[in-house]
Amino acid sequence: MISIRRRFALLVLTVALFANALLLAHAEDSGTISGSLKDQTGAVIPNTSIVLTNDATHVKQNTMTDSVGHYAFPVVPVGTYTLKATATGFTPLEQTGIIVTIHAAITQDLTLQIGNQAETVTVSATGAQVETAETELGDTIESDKITSVPLNGRSYTDLLSVQSGVTPISTSAAQSGSSGGNFASAIAPSGALNPGQFSISGQRESANGFIMNGANVVEPIASAAAVVPNLDSITEYRILTTNSDAEYGNYSGGLINVVTKSGTDTLHGSVFEFLRNTVLDARGFFDSERPTYIQNQFGATIGGPIRHDKLFFFGDYQGTRNVQGIETSQIPVPSLQDRAGNLSDNAAFNGTVTDAYFAKLLSQRVGYPVSVGEAYYAAGCTTSTQCVFPNGVIPQTVWSAPAKYLLQYIPQPTAIVNGQPVFQTAAYKESLNDDKGSARIDANTRYGNLSGYYFIDTYNLDNPYAVSQGGANVPVSALCPTARPSSSYSATSNPSATKPSARRASATCGTQTISAIRKADSAPPLPNRDSYPHPMADS
Repeated sequence: MISIRRRFALLVLTVALFANALLLAHAEDSGTISGSLKDQTGAVIPNTSIVLTNDATHVKQNTMTDSVGHYAFPVVPVGTYTLKATATGFTPLEQTGIIVTIHAAITQDLTLQIGNQAETVTVSATGAQVETAETELGDTIESDKITSVPLNGRSYTDLLSVQSGVTPISTSAAQSGSSGGNFASAIAPSGALNPGQFSISGQRESANGFIMNGANVVEPIASAAAVVPNLDSITEYRILTTNSDAEYGNYSGGLINVVTKSGTDTLHGSVFEFLRNTVLDARGFFDSERPTYIQNQFGATIGGPIRHDKLFFFGDYQGTRNVQGIETSQIPVPSLQDRAGNLSDNAAFNGTVTDAYFAKLLSQRVGYPVSVGEAYYAAGCTTSTQCVFPNGVIPQTVWSAPAKYLLQYIPQPTAIVNGQPVFQTAAYKESLNDDKGSARIDANTRYGNLSGYYFIDTYNLDNPYAVSQGGANVPVSALCPTARPSSSYSATSNPSATKPSARRASATCGTQTISAIRKADSAPPLPNRDSYPHPMADS
């Protein structure tokens, strides 16, 4: 009996704590507006109606001033608002142009004048809004600033380092190839975008957080951004660098908070196309030829009402098609003479036979006696009585099985530079096909504002240089192709409830899935290691 009572008490306590946390929670992708209402003499005006209207959606929030003339709207979605106060015996007051950004705490005090209610005093908000309620430091970048900057790849993460205290670095363990690959590039958003690894306020890259529409979108390997939406779908983003609130306690570095656009009360949209082409490029100074570069980024956005003042939608799509001829450096490779076994031009081809067993194996392979202490090759050697390999030629009967198989994957020289055969080409192309889009629904219900967001990104990357597999510098598409079909999904919902007493509860839940698959579709089968004979064993 006691055990049942304890369990029941624990259940009640858990529910109570959860409900209290829900009521006190802040929506991470919204702000707050509060202030006091007074008359011309400075006396407070209690029990007065305050209406907050979103200029884009015309959605209204209502509250009343309390006994000391104070009012508050604790959860206000990002946007531009008009605040209206109406009291008996006073001229109604409208405060327009109030801009709410991510996590902004705006104090808007109102003063009513005695007069006729048939008239309305309208005041436009001008000048900078000073932050007086929050101690955190950070910059907010709006949509107009984001889209007005030409960005290669159209990723907002390329703009993060413009803020003071943010330093792009590449010393992280996540970007080290020593463990067999570059993890950050292996899961780069959309196949090739900047994953947003920065040092903020001197902290490690893994100490940063990424939030989108209130949900965590940090990928778990490199602790970078897992979701990079279409640039035209972002309302604004904010970088918090110092003194973040306790709700962000999971990150000791910076916090990047992104809010996407929502639909408005009027239908609106955009269409875009960005083009780069080889014919518009010049040849690089060190390039042997002008590499192919063809990139098309195209897409559209659309948003509007499903039901006026109640239900809104916003959707976007972006496609990227990229073909890039990658110019290699001048890579030393064996000459045609070396590939045939003639190493007479190699000064390092010297030494003597030091082992009796090895001398016996050589004798079996070359067909003439080889003795311990005999030189492999010396200048002027033309017969087998002078050295093991006359004229510096190693017959293929001595070659090991792995050497015979692997030689076909080493490219032949394309030029001679300072007497050294080298390989250089831009013929092998990297291709990227990326398709991503998102959909957002916002509803104004009697229970409060409800918001849902879904993002999907699917891409296929075919790279002829397997940089994520140890660092190849010659084309390996025939040996180990690196086509990477990958997909990323993210879904968030932001329910909130409103009561006339101006107490609002907000909660955010989100989930994301990232999958990447490597496949080798046309690679020839390599021989089994067990089938390799000893380099000098009998056949």
